[in-house]
Amino acid sequence: MLYFYSMNEKGFWIRLTFITLITIINSFNAGAQIQVDTSFSAEQLIKKLIGTQGIVIGNIKATGPHLGYGYFSEAESATGIESGIILSSGSIFNAFTANTLPYKSGYFSDPKAKRKPKGDKDLNRISHGTSGDAIVIEFDFIPLNNKIMFDYVFGSEEYPEYVGSRYNDVFAFIVTGEKVRRINIATIPGVNMPVSINTLNNKLSSHYYIDNDYFKNPALNKSIPINKKRKPVKKNKVSDFKISKSKKKKLNQEIVNNIQYDGLTGVMTASCYVVPYKKYHLKIAIGDVGDLAYDSGVLLASGSLISLKDPGQPKFKDYADLSEKLDFNSILAGKIIPDQQTHQDSLDDAEQDRFAITNINFANASSIIPDTSKDNLNELANYLNKNLEMRCELTGYTDNVGSKKYNQNLSEKRANAVMDYLIKKEIAWQRLKIAGFNFEDPIADNSAEQGRAANRRVEIVLFEK
Repeated sequence: MLYFYSMNEKGFWIRLTFITLITIINSFNAGAQIQVDTSFSAEQLIKKLIGTQGIVIGNIKATGPHLGYGYFSEAESATGIESGIILSSGSIFNAFTANTLPYKSGYFSDPKAKRKPKGDKDLNRISHGTSGDAIVIEFDFIPLNNKIMFDYVFGSEEYPEYVGSRYNDVFAFIVTGEKVRRINIATIPGVNMPVSINTLNNKLSSHYYIDNDYFKNPALNKSIPINKKRKPVKKNKVSDFKISKSKKKKLNQEIVNNIQYDGLTGVMTASCYVVPYKKYHLKIAIGDVGDLAYDSGVLLASGSLISLKDPGQPKFKDYADLSEKLDFNSILAGKIIPDQQTHQDSLDDAEQDRFAITNINFANASSIIPDTSKDNLNELANYLNKNLEMRCELTGYTDNVGSKKYNQNLSEKRANAVMDYLIKKEIAWQRLKIAGFNFEDPIADNSAEQGRAANRRVEIVLFEK
């Protein structure tokens, strides 16, 4: 047996066994790793998020398994954020481990069960798909200034294999309140598109993207449409993948050794203008889309949620400091003024959860609506007939094959085809708005047929009159 000696706090030498010394060494090594803690309540987590500048919070609520949200620390070298809260579509303990697999999945329930974990209607709306394994933390807040902001990072195991597919895991920061009507502020700067697998990756908005993938030929365990006949990719064995040692050496080793996600964003900032001293609601949500496999997560920096005075706001008007005169507890305890709510809030929840908007995809060089999409359009028509206050925006797109003039015409034909179909289902044309944007704003890489098939689409957006 080996013995070592150390001086205790009273100045006496004490004998340590070799086993004790190893325990001490391991405790120091553990301290160098990212720490994860699920013992925090939702209220404790949101208090960690709030900074010192002008935010009052209340009415905090969390939805979803506690394993899907928690606190992390000692993460700056790997994520750009020292500490904060994480929401994940799988166990948060999967997020902060060495990246040894291209397809880590943490299920909140049996993935083979017929009844899937409930999704979220806002995530359905933003992703144009059906979400599951949703984790939501939401709360009311009162800003003392005209702009709010906070920092975050998004990462996913869906990168990069499922870019351009319907497996488009999504997260959102939904703000509702005075002059702000249910908007998602998790957007790409200057583009105003939601940050997601399909909109920010190694091809699109790539300057915000960090590659953490060094796997070759990983098994594609999901069906992805790759041609006009919508045939799926052949499935491989789950264990099928190889490692590129040369690619691994080029990656950021701090990220490789501490972050499981195959891709992630740099530190992003979410922000929006608000009316000072009014009550708002912030909903932070993340979920799987299309299936429940492969984890995604969003990290929010501690102390980064603040409000500040921004005179650069369009039509900015200065305002008085009322922070010492108002009873914030009374404001938070009151109900949201009806005209601050969207009517969508009062729609039947079951109907909202049932109806999920999806893109309508087209064959190459065609504006004929596929039979496989007509069921979706029939559901949309039924929804519009039941909810007469809702309007519909139809935006046509193409792949990049052919001239811009040709594709502009084709994109408009596709939007018109969907509009004509809805009119035949007794939807008044005044409720439909159409546009064509040729091959602008692709959601997938046009260099491969898989991506081009995803780009040949009409996007559907519902909005209130």
